Amino acid sequence: MIRTKLGLLGLCAMVVGMMTMSAGTAQGATFSWLLLNTAMVAVPFLDALVGFTPESSHMTLDGEVAGLKVAITCTNVSAKGVSLKAEGKLTEGGKAVFTGCKVYKSAPLTEEYSCTVKTAGAAAGTIETNEGKGELVLVGTKLLTKVEPKSGPTGNFATIRFEGASCVLPELNQVHGTLYLRDCQDMWTLHLEKHLVEEDGQETRLYIGGHTAKQLEVTKILGSFWMFLIGEHTEYLFGAMDV
Repeated sequence: MIRTKLGLLGLCAMVVGMMTMSAGTAQGATFSWLLLNTAMVAVPFLDALVGFTPESSHMTLDGEVAGLKVAITCTNVSAKGVSLKAEGKLTEGGKAVFTGCKVYKSAPLTEEYSCTVKTAGAAAGTIETNEGKGELVLVGTKLLTKVEPKSGPTGNFATIRFEGASCVLPELNQVHGTLYLRDCQDMWTLHLEKHLVEEDGQETRLYIGGHTAKQLEVTKILGSFWMFLIGEHTEYLFGAMDV
């Protein structure tokens, strides 16, 4: 359950010595992650392992490959080695794993290509990203989480393989660029048990294959997922604080 009662938020404010504020009032600010334990006490920052679970029925990479519309749609997403780190960062080397993936000719999902979809070494229907990195950033008045391949925006998030005797899509397709994630309810600065996250379509620069204006226009991630703490920090609250 997400604990958002006003009394709790007031207590959190007293504990950390600050008032929860919106990103719009924080021009020029920098942000870091803050954890509150189950007693609502701020804890010394330790690496905090993160989990993902989908909120929507599908997570979809919508785009175009070799002039053909594609909607790569997965039923589940999980985190692999992703942690909150000091200075508002995410682990360098963390990954996302998508399962139950199929490729359709467009969204909404009506007609499926005769192709399986995967990444190298994974089972059919599984896409495991390459190692990534991330950090909290203020873009204008929006507090977002910027995510890139570990090697930077010139690297690849993943190389997606389409396979099958009747598959008309190119076999290898690199996904690259810079992804910006937003709290769906603009609540990064509230300390919650879980945050609902989606792509910020205005700031994201994502491409399948060529780095073109057309690819930038058509390549989108549709759907949302919950982000929460696991391991020793399960049920801790987390959010961003102005430092």
